Amino acid sequence: MRMLLLRLLTCLTVLLCSSAALAQPAPLRIGSWDRDSDPLTAVSEAVLSRAYAELGQPLEFVALPNRRALQAMLAGELDGNLHRVYEFAAAHPDLQRIAPPINTSAVRVYTYDAKRVQPHDWAQLQGLRVAYQRGVLRIEQMLPAGARRVEAGSVNELFKLLAAGIADVALCTEPAQAPPLRRLGKLKRLEQPLEEHLLYHYLGARQAELAPRLTAVLQRLQASGELEAIRQAALQAYLRQHPAE
Repeated sequence: MRMLLLRLLTCLTVLLCSSAALAQPAPLRIGSWDRDSDPLTAVSEAVLSRAYAELGQPLEFVALPNRRALQAMLAGELDGNLHRVYEFAAAHPDLQRIAPPINTSAVRVYTYDAKRVQPHDWAQLQGLRVAYQRGVLRIEQMLPAGARRVEAGSVNELFKLLAAGIADVALCTEPAQAPPLRRLGKLKRLEQPLEEHLLYHYLGARQAELAPRLTAVLQRLQASGELEAIRQAALQAYLRQHPAE
């Protein structure tokens, strides 16, 4: 009799654990890139971690190169991408662009020759060797035909190319309010950004049911001021971990 009771208790425990596992939604797989050195990535991940936690939705950031993350989302291999510009939705209307925006990006110009090289708009990059992070679609679209493109795989690589003299300028997408990310010797960040734009989280077509619930959470965080507080806290944490050199 005692053995029978033990077996029944074991079976009941297994059933309860199985039911709990079934009730827990599978993690959403979100493509993210340059997770070690990009402040934009750090800030956007902090915002989404908070928003999805409020929904009780587990989240997994999948580290991939920018272009590969895009391709994987379009192919349905990922549930979404960390962030893209507003205009991205026009080319991919089947995707879910989540409002409000989760970040604001500024395209900043860094150079070791600020006296000679001072581009204030995209057209003035003509004839220059321009280093930029591979897969940043906005930069790829806006660079003039006469610019000599030098692709980098990460923010760190971007500044290495500039320091090695392989590029005249480096274009870095940063949080709009961020101080200069690097201060190496004569390296300067030009005061005026080439442009600023809002960044939105994107989900694949299969996540249409989730999109309005996530929108509601982000809207509440924005209205309360918590969204900006999360962004600022994440940026300060990044700056402490990556002090300007």
